Amino acid sequence: MTILMTGATGQVGRRVVARLDRAGAPVRGAEWTHVRPGEFMLNMLWLWGPSIRAEGIVRDPAPDATARSSSPAGSRPRSSAPRGREVRFERVAPERAREIYRAQGGFAAANADFPLGFEDYSGAPADPAAHERTDLSANGPLPTARQVTGHPARTFAQWARDHAADFRA
Repeated sequence: MTILMTGATGQVGRRVVARLDRAGAPVRGAEWTHVRPGEFMLNMLWLWGPSIRAEGIVRDPAPDATARSSSPAGSRPRSSAPRGREVRFERVAPERAREIYRAQGGFAAANADFPLGFEDYSGAPADPAAHERTDLSANGPLPTARQVTGHPARTFAQWARDHAADFRA
């Protein structure tokens, strides 16, 4: 396994690379790395967790993309993984989802605008209607995770099963 050290030319990174190298660890340095993920699974715990725990429901403009990875092909998006019981998905307008997330407070309130398309990567205002919601679940896990980390990526369904206790009341 090769260790990829981002920020390897910085004050701290340079020292970490030197120490790993002295220890005989295969290490590659990168001056900088830019990662632009579409979504983190953990965000679903913070965005959807409160309504799953309270009502057994998820309200989102496009729950299908994430839910489909938990459902048999062609079925209505539902998941039993997080709670050991059925969780219903309800499609709502981006404005309504924003209200719901802001009312929850915490992470959901502070971060509602970006995943809903009201804000772009730079933090500038954006139009949710123009926000492209691409369903990548049909592609399955991409090989890049294994190439970078040495471990395969997990599907949302696998992640949800592993974190079922986090969705319980």
